[in-house]
Amino acid sequence: MPEPTGDTAPAFATLIGSPLFAGAPEPLLLSMFSGCETRDLARGERLLTSGATNDALYVVLSGSLSVHVPGTGRAHVSVGHGECVGELSLIDGFQVSADVIAEQDSTVVVVEREQLWRLVEATSQVARNLLRILAGRVRHDDRVLGESDRLQRQYEEAATVDTLTGLRNRRWLDDAFARQLERTTRTGRPLSLLMIDADHFKRINDEHGHLVGDGVLVHIGRRLATCLRPQDLLARFGGEEFAVLLPGVGSEAAQTVAERLRIAVATSAPPIADPRCDADRRVTVSIGVATADPGEPVTVPSLIEHADRALYRAKHSGRNRVCA
Repeated sequence: MPEPTGDTAPAFATLIGSPLFAGAPEPLLLSMFSGCETRDLARGERLLTSGATNDALYVVLSGSLSVHVPGTGRAHVSVGHGECVGELSLIDGFQVSADVIAEQDSTVVVVEREQLWRLVEATSQVARNLLRILAGRVRHDDRVLGESDRLQRQYEEAATVDTLTGLRNRRWLDDAFARQLERTTRTGRPLSLLMIDADHFKRINDEHGHLVGDGVLVHIGRRLATCLRPQDLLARFGGEEFAVLLPGVGSEAAQTVAERLRIAVATSAPPIADPRCDADRRVTVSIGVATADPGEPVTVPSLIEHADRALYRAKHSGRNRVCA
């Protein structure tokens, strides 16, 4: 069989150097190539459509193609010179799983199913190459899935973290609260909630500005965090208010914890660097305590309401104190 000449020579050179046909006997490839057609694609033209049937494999002779998985907003992978597409649906006989579109004016050689299988039967090298290509696609998909999962975790984390203090936020607390309360009911252990509010916070903002006010909230959050157990749940509830869930802690012990938190904040140096402040001024908090005892019918909203009432009493009893 004569060697390809003229316009077909570059195409055949691409074919024998492609990952799929590398190492295969050239006479066999030439025999197959002589029976293949080539297809020109304009930029943006669709070669394969998700959900359609497919009976051929396509090797890119020039240009490039992009593979788009349905439901995603960007190309899953780009296929360039010498690479192939359509191998999955050709092998398993199922419908095409992704759209394949020309990224630029491109030319592909069309290898029909029967032509490919005849070549595989004639030389095991093509079969090994095909397995290597499929393994590479699987590894690529694994990396894409791993990156997607990592980004999803980052998004979920960002959605449940307060950007100012770095603490968990109300959204996270609502979910954690419901799960903890259900566990409390199931195990027969108590659960306590502390609602913590910065005293005179509006005055701090008015006198010293919102940047100082933000610093106060960060300072309070850090002081609270250092005084809690690993299993205790601390979150910024909103504004200048914080919430602490104490799993397995009854009313008396919760009041002890609350008093420890109050003292930790009150005795720490205030983050207010302003000459108008008195030297002995300290940032303080008021704390309301509510407890769900074993066997007591209670809901998340009702426990929050009880803690808020206790916090109200602490505020109106002079602030910088704990009430249950």
